[in-house]
Amino acid sequence: MIINSSKWFVLVVMSVVALGISYFLFYGNSQMTKSIGMGGMIIEEKHHYIEPGQYFEMWIIGYNAYEKEETRERYKIFIEESMVYNLIEEGEEYMVSATSFREDDEFGYVYKLEQISNQEEYQLAGKGRIKEVH
Repeated sequence: MIINSSKWFVLVVMSVVALGISYFLFYGNSQMTKSIGMGGMIIEEKHHYIEPGQYFEMWIIGYNAYEKEETRERYKIFIEESMVYNLIEEGEEYMVSATSFREDDEFGYVYKLEQISNQEEYQLAGKGRIKEVH
């Protein structure tokens, strides 16, 4: 089967248009996320902001304890649960995993907390029993 040049041209143009549309639909409008995981994050600062009657934000700023000081990056991580925020202490080391959700002028990526754990203290796992007293 022989394809004449006009059919070949139309086929190439349609392919290029389809690739262009695919790129903009799948990659052009999506934000690339970045994930971090640290076996030892030192919490330098805890902050919160309250907009009365509307919302409040809680975040921590820290760095990877195992990076050299001259190449050390600082990370800003937002926390959704106030109970978790209240248990975090400045100056302590935690195992942290977080996912970026936007960019920030000062910190580059800004993250939301996925998981945090204090590895220095004893950790319990699983469901506990609550004994009823009769």
